[in-house]
Amino acid sequence: MPETPPVQFAFSDHVELLNQFLTRRSEIAARIEENLLNVRGKETERIRNRAYFDRLLNHCFFTLPALAPQLAALKGQLAAAHLADGFEPMQLDKFSIELDPLDLIIRSYEHWSATRWPGRSGRLIWAQVIYSVFFIRQLESLTLRIWDEGDVQAGDRLRRLQGLLDRLNEADAPGDSRAVFVRDVRWLIQTAQGALTKRLQPYFKIAQHIAGSFTDSVRLGIHISGAKMAGGHLRSQVCYRALETGRSIDDPENLAIARNSNSMDTALLLRDLVALLKEYEKLAGADSAADARLELADAILQGISSDCELFLTRLDLLLPATMIEDLFIERGADGRLQQSALGREHEQFLEQYRDLIGRFASQLRDDAVLLAPQPNSYSPYGISYGFAADLLSNLASDKLISPLSPWAYLSFEDTFASRHDLEAKLARAKTLAALPKRPGERDHFYHSSELGAQIFTRLLAALEARASRPSEANASSHRRARIYVVMKSEASSAPAASLPPDIAPGNQYSFSSNPDRASSEGRTALPIRQILTDRNEGRYLASAEIEGEWFAVSKFILTIFLSQGKEVLLSGVPAQALEILLLTCPGLIVPVGSEHAGSV
Repeated sequence: MPETPPVQFAFSDHVELLNQFLTRRSEIAARIEENLLNVRGKETERIRNRAYFDRLLNHCFFTLPALAPQLAALKGQLAAAHLADGFEPMQLDKFSIELDPLDLIIRSYEHWSATRWPGRSGRLIWAQVIYSVFFIRQLESLTLRIWDEGDVQAGDRLRRLQGLLDRLNEADAPGDSRAVFVRDVRWLIQTAQGALTKRLQPYFKIAQHIAGSFTDSVRLGIHISGAKMAGGHLRSQVCYRALETGRSIDDPENLAIARNSNSMDTALLLRDLVALLKEYEKLAGADSAADARLELADAILQGISSDCELFLTRLDLLLPATMIEDLFIERGADGRLQQSALGREHEQFLEQYRDLIGRFASQLRDDAVLLAPQPNSYSPYGISYGFAADLLSNLASDKLISPLSPWAYLSFEDTFASRHDLEAKLARAKTLAALPKRPGERDHFYHSSELGAQIFTRLLAALEARASRPSEANASSHRRARIYVVMKSEASSAPAASLPPDIAPGNQYSFSSNPDRASSEGRTALPIRQILTDRNEGRYLASAEIEGEWFAVSKFILTIFLSQGKEVLLSGVPAQALEILLLTCPGLIVPVGSEHAGSV
């Protein structure tokens, strides 16, 4: 695939543009009210065309009288640069999963039509919300441009963006109830990267930039936000699935479905956790740093709680669960498969994590007790919301329903803090849970004290297991199980004596692009396009193209079989796929047959 030509980009010009937007905030809000909100009974109220609203909203900002032409010409550059970085969304023709002012405008029409349309003063309050959301979207995208001229300048550029965010949040007068969505610009680096993109490599490029930039304290804040948001997103997926199916949050099938879509999220979370654990190590045992240590513990525990099994009790499965074959495996100059530089880097993070979590699980367990959710109280462990952008959108929608709410001072970051203002957070959570839904839409936000307590109880038990067996890869009660692989050339001659008597067939969790072959070999048929999409998202332990046909092995096997202590058999596996399995699942593969008899 040819590289996308770089977008010509002037960071300082964009900063100046946002400064102009801030200076002329009232003027822009008045334009939004007049052109987009004062539409009761007009044609605009009935329109649902995204391009139409996009044009109107951009007009309110970029056609300000006397706005310098070079600044007005910046419209669209941020979005173009984001696409050039490789953050191409799965779908371009629908309202995407992002903080979206256009969707909020339509939701206001729907809400007001169902209740009553406000007068001009009420519309201006909502216009200020739309203004803030549009501004934050610009600021989000600009956070990913701080490395355009090298990592050295990133710290200074980030400070300039924090200044813009501070100005956005400043009250015009004492008692001003202006909504504050985000206080710390570092959190926007995480939300800016978006969700459901076609390629995963850009996320790792950003992670490498973060590792090579900033002072330690600035970088630490980015890792805290990353761990809390990743933990919240991953828990949300498991919790929503449990609610939909009526199964428990640790049901193997539910976990397998969630993990299957989250190799990248879990791999990136691993990096954040290593950085946080290294800082935690500096503060361990220091009574004078107890409060700072608890803040770190809060972020670490929220991240780990997203999957207590992978991050605490089954470290032997963490590598294969987070392997992204497309990025972490490559063919060397000698033609043999090997780990790529990114794959070797990922394995190094995993080794560091194994060491750190083994040494500090005991103290983390003790700190966890101090952070435990209280009965009938708010806890970040008890929330489900989908993606970070969904939560930001919910916070904006809250201003539509409760424009003068007493918890308006609570920000996005406060949602993930286990301490302080719990009563106000609980009140806001109840309002978010009651937000209006469109037909077929699931709850925007869910909070349950009981769910939070349940997740936290599992977290404590897993910490205890890891603390009691700090150096063992498998600290669970299940035995170590492996994947027995019979190659395609030996499928009919594999000695049954070499297989465990209780081994389970696993071919249904492998895929073939040839429907006839899939049927005859007990596999699942998938079209090539779907296999390639799933491969790009890291959903396979191995995949290979053989004479125009694709074969793949799902990561479901890790959760359905191995994590339950069940040996599993894959038969008729192509040699190319076995070669990959030996790299992605070290120590877990047992080749069976004359050529590999006795080897592990």
